[in-house]
Amino acid sequence: MLLRQLVDYAERLEREDPEGRLPPRYQKVGIRWIINLDHQGRFLSFDRTTNGLEGKKEKPKQFVAPDLVKSVNVRAKLLADNGEYVLGIERENSPPKKVRECHETFKEDVHACAEATVLSEVWAVVRFLETLDLEALELPEGFDPGEKLTFSVEGTMPIDLPEVRVYWAKNVDSNRGGKGRKRVLEAECLISGEYGPVIEREPVKIKGGLIPGGQTSGMNLISANERAYESYGLSASQVAPVKVEYAEKYANALNRLLKDDHTHLRVGPTVYIFWTKEAAIPPVVEAIARPDTQNPMLAALFSGQPIDLSLSDRPEQVKKEFTSPWVGREFEAIRDDAFYAVSLSASGGRVVVRDHLTTTVGQVKEKLRDYFEAQRMVDSGSESGRPLGVYALAASLYRDANKEMIPAIPVHLLEFALHGTPLPFAFLQQLVRRNQIERRVTRPRAVLTKIVLISIGKEMIGMERRNTDRPEIAYHLGRLLAILEKIQKDAQPGINATIVDRFYGSASTTPAWVFGRLISGAQNNLGKLRKSRPAVHTISEKRLQEVLAHIQDFPPVLKVEDQALFGLGYYHEKAYHWEQIMAHAKDKKTSAEQAKNEHPES
Repeated sequence: MLLRQLVDYAERLEREDPEGRLPPRYQKVGIRWIINLDHQGRFLSFDRTTNGLEGKKEKPKQFVAPDLVKSVNVRAKLLADNGEYVLGIERENSPPKKVRECHETFKEDVHACAEATVLSEVWAVVRFLETLDLEALELPEGFDPGEKLTFSVEGTMPIDLPEVRVYWAKNVDSNRGGKGRKRVLEAECLISGEYGPVIEREPVKIKGGLIPGGQTSGMNLISANERAYESYGLSASQVAPVKVEYAEKYANALNRLLKDDHTHLRVGPTVYIFWTKEAAIPPVVEAIARPDTQNPMLAALFSGQPIDLSLSDRPEQVKKEFTSPWVGREFEAIRDDAFYAVSLSASGGRVVVRDHLTTTVGQVKEKLRDYFEAQRMVDSGSESGRPLGVYALAASLYRDANKEMIPAIPVHLLEFALHGTPLPFAFLQQLVRRNQIERRVTRPRAVLTKIVLISIGKEMIGMERRNTDRPEIAYHLGRLLAILEKIQKDAQPGINATIVDRFYGSASTTPAWVFGRLISGAQNNLGKLRKSRPAVHTISEKRLQEVLAHIQDFPPVLKVEDQALFGLGYYHEKAYHWEQIMAHAKDKKTSAEQAKNEHPES
C-alpha cells in the first residue's frame, strides 16, 4: 500500500509539473565541470559550474543526467561521471588498474551510444576520448577527479538529447561489470499487478543525508541482504518484485518528500513525511515542529476560537488561492481527501519504515486540534508558555536526548497528534523517573504528563493550571510539597538544598514515610515567618490549611499514575505562586502609575 501511495504521489507531481518530470533512469546530480568540445571533438575549455553561493555553501550546479546504482563492479554512467571514469585520472589511493578499467568502460559505453544514435554530438565525445592526452590536457585549478564531469559540444549537452535519453533507458541494465547481461527476472509487480521484468536492485537510492543516521552513499527501501530474508531463491530487491518504472517513481517521490521542508519533519533519529492524495498539503510540519501563537492558525486555537488549518503563509499556496483547498473556503470533498504520514529511520544502508498512517485531511485537522488542546498548560514563570514542538516533548523524557532518544518515542507522539493513538504507559514511567532524578518538574514534562493521561482516557478537564477541586490525593500531595518548599524558602532565604532537593523522590513514591517529617519541619519555618514576615505567614497558613483539607491520610505507596499526578500538582502549585508574584508586581506598578498621574508635580 505504501509503495502504491508513493507512486500515485509521483504521478501527481508529474501531472502538476510536466516539465519537472525526470526522464527514465535519469536523476538530478551535481556536476562540477563541463568539458567544452567542438564538433570534431577538439578540446576547447573547462567550465566550472556553481549554485551561485560562496564559501562552504558553494556546490556544483544540478543537472538532469544518466544515473545508476553502482556496486563493487565497474559500471559507468553514460556521458556524465567522475574523473576516473571520464578522464582516467586516479584519485588518491585508487588502484591504477581499476581506474584504467573504469575509463575503458566509459569509452565503450559512449562509443556504443554513438553507434546506436548516430548523433554528431556523441561522436564528438568519442573522438575526444580516443585522442585524449592527459599530459597535454591542462586541468583547471582545484580539479578533483572525484567530482562529476560531463560534455558540451558547441553549446549542446549530449545528456540532454532525446535520443541519448531513450538509448540510456533501454540499455542501462546491459552493462554488468564485464560479466555480461544477467537474466532478468519476470514476475508480477506488487504495485501494478503487471507481469514482466522486475528490478534486481532499486535503480534510485533514497538519499541517505535526508534520513538521520542514513548512509551517505544512499539507502534502499526494498532490500534483502541475509539468507533469512530471502525466499524462493529471490535476493536483493527481488524479494518484493517491482517493475523498474515504478521503483523509480516511489524513490523519486520519497526523495522529494524528504527534501521539502513543508512535507518532512525530523525528530531525533526519526523523520516523518506527510502528503495527500489530491489536495494541497496542509501545514502539518509548521504546526507540529514550530508551534507559534503568532501564527494565525495556532493563535485561533490558543485563544479558544475555532481553528482552520486552511490558513497558511506558504507562498505557493497563496499563489494558488483560487484553486487551493487550504486557502479560503473549505469543501467537504477536501476534508475527505486521503492524508498519509510515514515515519522512517536508518539502519545501515536500509530505510526502516516505523509507522504508516492513512487517514483523511478532516480527521487530521480534528486530531491536531485535540493535540494542541491537550498541550494547554500554565507558565511556571521561568519557562515559555508557548506550545511545544514534538522534539521538545520527546526530549523531556531524557537526560541527553541527542544521544539517548530512540526512534519509537517521536513516532508515538506523532501517532497521537495525527491519529489520536494512546501513548504508551511507559511514557509516564519515564516522566516520573526524570522528575525524581532531577528533583523538579519542567514545563515540557508537565505538558507531556497531561497529554499521556488524556490519551489513556484520564479526565483532565481544568488541568491546564492549579485545580483545587481535583479528587486525587496524589495531586494535592504534589501541591503540598510545593507549598512546604515555598514556606522553607521564605523562612530561610538563600538556602542551598531545599526539601525538594532532598525528598522529592520519596515524597512522590512513599508519602506516608516522609510528609509527617516535612510538615513538622514546616512548623518551625512558620514560627520564623510569624515573627519576621507576618503577612507571608498568614498567606502560608491559609494555603497549607486549604491543601491539607484534601488529604485525609497519607498513602504508604503511590502508583505510577499517581506519581505523575503528584508531579502535575507540584508544577501547578509552583506556577500558581509565580502568577501571584506577577499579579502583585503588576498591581504595584499600576498603583505607582496612578499615583504619579494624580500628583504629577511630586
